[in-house]
Amino acid sequence: MFKLGKKKKEEPQDKKSILTVTLNPAFDHILFLPELKLGTFNRSPETFRMPGGKGVNVASSLAMMGQEVVATGFLGAQGSRMFEESLRKIGVTTAFVYVNQEIRTDFFVIEDNKNRQSLIVEKGIPIELRYLNGFKANFERLLPSTELVEFGGSFPEGVSCGFLKELVREANKKNIKTVLNLKEKTLTECMEGISAFLVYPDLRESKRMFGQDIYRPKDRLKIVEELQKHGAEIVMLKYGNLNYLVATKDEIWEGEIELGESKIMIGIRDAVLAGFISKYLETNNLGEALKYGLGAGRSTAKNKRNHPNSKKEIEEFVLMAKVKKVS
Repeated sequence: MFKLGKKKKEEPQDKKSILTVTLNPAFDHILFLPELKLGTFNRSPETFRMPGGKGVNVASSLAMMGQEVVATGFLGAQGSRMFEESLRKIGVTTAFVYVNQEIRTDFFVIEDNKNRQSLIVEKGIPIELRYLNGFKANFERLLPSTELVEFGGSFPEGVSCGFLKELVREANKKNIKTVLNLKEKTLTECMEGISAFLVYPDLRESKRMFGQDIYRPKDRLKIVEELQKHGAEIVMLKYGNLNYLVATKDEIWEGEIELGESKIMIGIRDAVLAGFISKYLETNNLGEALKYGLGAGRSTAKNKRNHPNSKKEIEEFVLMAKVKKVS
C-alpha cells in the first residue's frame, strides 16, 4: 500500500528529521509566455514541471537548507516515480502512500510582457478509507525519528479535519512539534480541540480571518490573539509579497525584504516557512528565524522553481532582510 523511497545516504539512527505531510500533492507545471492570448494558439518558449503542494514545497526548501527532511502524503501511481525521483535528487527522503489514481497537475501561467501570473488548480484525487488507514500506519511508523511535523495544503476528497486531528494528536502524544500551513477556513475548523506549535494561515484568497483584514496592523494583532486562543504557540502571518509578522504570547516581530526584479511567486510563501522552521529549531530566536525565512523567500523569488536556489544564496539575502521587534 505504501512504499518508502530510498534515502540519498544513510544517517545516524539518533538523527531526528522534519516530516512534511502533503495530503493533496500535485505536479506544478509552469508555462512562461510573453502574453496569453485567450481563444487562440499560444506557444510557451519555456516550461518546467516539478513536484508541488505546500508540504512538498516546504520539504524541497528545507532540503536546500541542508535539513534532514522526509516528505509523505498520497501519490497517484501514474507519475509517482518521476515525482519522487525529483525530490530525492535534491535530498528529500520520500515515504508516500500510493493510491490507484493519477497525480493532479496545477498550471502556472507567467506572462512576461504583462507582469501577470495565473494559477489553474485541479481538484485532486479522491481518497478511499483503506488508503487513510494505510497512511495512519505509515505516519505512526515515521514519528519516532521525527522532530517536527508540518501539515500543508488542501484536502483531497475523502479527507476531513477529523483525520488531520488524529495525526496531530498522535504527534502531540510523542511531544513532536506540529505546524499547520492551511487555508483559513480549513485551519479554523481543524484547530478545534487541538494545539499546534506554529500556525500559518493561507489568506491569499480571502485576505481576512475572524472578520479581520490582514493588511490592517490592529487587525493582524486580533488575528494573532484569536489563533493563540485556539491553541497556537507561534503565529506567522503574511500580509504582502514579502512582509511578515511572527508572534508568541511574549513577543511580536515584523519583517520585510525587497522582492527584487524577478517576481516569480511560486513557492515563496512555503520557502519563508521552511526558513523560519529551520532557523528557529536551531536558535529558538523569533527574530533570527524570521530573517532567515525572508532570505529563503527572496532566493525562491529569484528561482524559476518552487524552492530557494541554494543555502549560500539564502544567507546572502538574509543580510537584506529588515526585521524588528514590535512588542
